[in-house]
Amino acid sequence: MILLAFVWGSSFLLIKRGLFALDGAVIFSGPQVGALRIVIAALFMLPLVLRKFKLLQNGRWKFFLAVGLFGNAIPAFLFAKAQTHIPSALAGMLNALVPIFSMLIAVFVFSVRVSAIQVAGIFLGLFAASGILLASGGLAGAQIDVGWSALVVLATLCYAISLNVIKQFFQRESVIAITGLALVLVSPIGFVVLALTDFAERLQESESYAQALLAVSALAIFGTALALILFNKLVQETNTLFASSVTYLIPLVAVLWGLLDGEEVNAVQIGCGLVMLMGIMMINKKKPENAPKGSTAQAGKHLD
Repeated sequence: MILLAFVWGSSFLLIKRGLFALDGAVIFSGPQVGALRIVIAALFMLPLVLRKFKLLQNGRWKFFLAVGLFGNAIPAFLFAKAQTHIPSALAGMLNALVPIFSMLIAVFVFSVRVSAIQVAGIFLGLFAASGILLASGGLAGAQIDVGWSALVVLATLCYAISLNVIKQFFQRESVIAITGLALVLVSPIGFVVLALTDFAERLQESESYAQALLAVSALAIFGTALALILFNKLVQETNTLFASSVTYLIPLVAVLWGLLDGEEVNAVQIGCGLVMLMGIMMINKKKPENAPKGSTAQAGKHLD
């Protein structure tokens, strides 16, 4: 879980390194970074799923496509575009909204029952997220990039949709098949974006393109393909409650990277981030009254 938190928490800095050189010069655009992330991850997974394409039969392709779009393609573009205007640490903290949106979708779409403390956690988390947005512009009347931050919020909603699709329709599928087929199905979007933009010209003009390609490749392979496989393996080996708690650590890793990279992270943002984590912990709180003493049978079942 610590390894996964480090990988995902570092993804926001890798996006930044794909967008900008060390001196701040623009290398690739947001859409180009998102497209590269999808294409490289899909090419990495393709050899692993060549024999899995039969799973797309009988109309199941649309569920794999939904996971690819909402769990990979759309968020990749939204995060990359947003981080051309907001710090990576802020993007990392806002990413903690994923469990909140997952809960809302589960309740209002799939009629999952929740407790009062979980509802309180939802509002606490949303309140903290609003505080982070306000603090991102500083406390001295500086411009607040609420619009660009909203792209990250939208990306977390997409992730929540993807998680619910996986939960409802892919309970018994191979985690490699889910990850690989979803990425392969949306990879044409990435190729089209790269072909229709000035990607080739930027490769020739920028002296730092090799550094950017390396960062995006690491992002695609480790932060997308392998991280998703690792997360699903974590769910299989433990339970969903323990696995979802990796979200608590990701914003802290992102903030740490932001500080080391020279970004301005104020006390209000950090405080709101901690409050958000408290809200998420409340959301994930399971009901203990039905679990026999010493039994782990109910672990993680609440919210499933």
